Amino acid sequence: MRNFYQAKMRVFLRDSLFCLLLIIIPSIGDARSMHQGDVNIIMRDGLPCFSYPQDEQIKKSHIRLAILSVSKRGPVGTEGWEMQIARSDRKGLLEPNSPETCIRYGGSHPGTKDKRHAEPLQMDTPYEVHISVATTSGPFSVRYYSSNFCITCDEKGNKVIVAADTEPESKVITWKCLKSGEKPKRSFWERLFGK
Repeated sequence: MRNFYQAKMRVFLRDSLFCLLLIIIPSIGDARSMHQGDVNIIMRDGLPCFSYPQDEQIKKSHIRLAILSVSKRGPVGTEGWEMQIARSDRKGLLEPNSPETCIRYGGSHPGTKDKRHAEPLQMDTPYEVHISVATTSGPFSVRYYSSNFCITCDEKGNKVIVAADTEPESKVITWKCLKSGEKPKRSFWERLFGK
């Protein structure tokens, strides 16, 4: 009789775990879909210049810029800049889909307008950049690209872009600039899903 109840309990636990996974996995996918990749960042004329990557998904879809925003990392990330497309017909817009057509921080870019005026960027200060793009063919969808970065100086005194990441084992989330070539630590979900 005891074996019968143990077997029933195992079946119940197995079925409960299966149901829980059916609920959790789609929500993980939704959270993961918020970030489809990293923003490309290069230095141009002493300022960061941003573009979204040209991956296979973008090449197959008709992707168009919607919004680009830069904000200071921290409890209230307001210092920075935000711009968007200037006209719904996209007249004159040059897509920032490569380093050659990147959008320079605070600069004018064909077919865009400022939504929030650009604050001067500070050296060795963590910032976050987001680019939202939308598909214009097939079912409408929005894709998001983001990166955390700092502007710092290399050994020769040239301004360079480095990654920013959170301080490990800190009770309060604090951000720091990484060393040149150092990569941010990947979260459990990024390692699991390869993003």
